[in-house]
Parts: sequence; structure tokens; C-alpha cells
Amino acid sequence: MYTLDMEGIHSHKYPIMVEPLIFINRKLKEAHKLLHATHDYIRWQAPLDVKKMDTKQMLKVSCEAMRVTIRMTQIIAWLMLQKAFLMDEISRNDVLSDECRVLRGTHCLASDSEIDEELPPRLRELLKDSRNLYVRTLRLDEISRNQESKNKKNKPGIPISMLDNPKRP
Repeated sequence: MYTLDMEGIHSHKYPIMVEPLIFINRKLKEAHKLLHATHDYIRWQAPLDVKKMDTKQMLKVSCEAMRVTIRMTQIIAWLMLQKAFLMDEISRNDVLSDECRVLRGTHCLASDSEIDEELPPRLRELLKDSRNLYVRTLRLDEISRNQESKNKKNKPGIPISMLDNPKRP
């Protein structure tokens, strides 16, 4: 059984269902699947969607497609950093440094476009799915960063099983 703690993923204080590397690999697979869906939309469906749009609407579609791409880039970068840490390729201090803080920008949290009827339905779906994954990844990052200060106060780590619970505040 593992938990995330200051020393790494070694403690047996809380039960978990999956090892951390398997958890990260599963999240990477989920992110890559969404990235490929985004690529397919941009490559194949978006050109058909924008044919019947005016310039302003075309620009809006382009901007929102870029928002999805930026989210996915940041999510995958964060997950790759976690994987590098778990494989002892990078230190915890490096992962927590400002240079490695890859989840940036309030623009990635915006959700208004998900209900914008002027945008194609498939793009709205990708916007919603990518924002949900972004928020979940941001929550993991916050837990990891907050855990640093908790561990300095000799408090136990967070069970891995709690890290990806969408209902968690």
C-alpha cells in the first residue's frame, strides 16, 4: 500500500487501490485519448464546421480549439513530470519548483464556451472534457504542493485513492 508523502511513495498508512506509476500511466492514457480526439476534430471536422461561418465565428472556433490544445499540453506535461519523479529521474524539489509549474493560466479554467451555441457541438464537448481533466489535474497539483507543507508538520500523506475523486472539493 502506498501514499504520497514527503519521502516519496512508500508509506503504508492508508490503503490504496493502485500503485502511483500505474495511476499516472492511466491518466496519461486518458489525456492522450483526449488529445487524439482534439487532433481529429481540428484536422477533419473543424474545416467542415467553419465553412458555413463568418470570420468572427471562425476566429472563435480557432481560439477555443487552441484553448483545448493548451489545456492538453499542460496536462500531459504535468503528468510526465510526475512520471519522471516516480521513476527517480527528477527530484521532488524540482517538480515543485516554479520552473516546473506547468498548470498556468486562468484561461484554462474558463467554461463559458462550453455552452456557447455558436460553437460546434463537438468542440463544446472537447472544451468540457478538457476542462474537467484540467481541473482534476490541477487538484492533484494542489494536493501535491499542499502536502509539502503538511509533511513539514509531520502529518501523513494523502492516499492515492483520493487523488482523482471528482467529487472531492
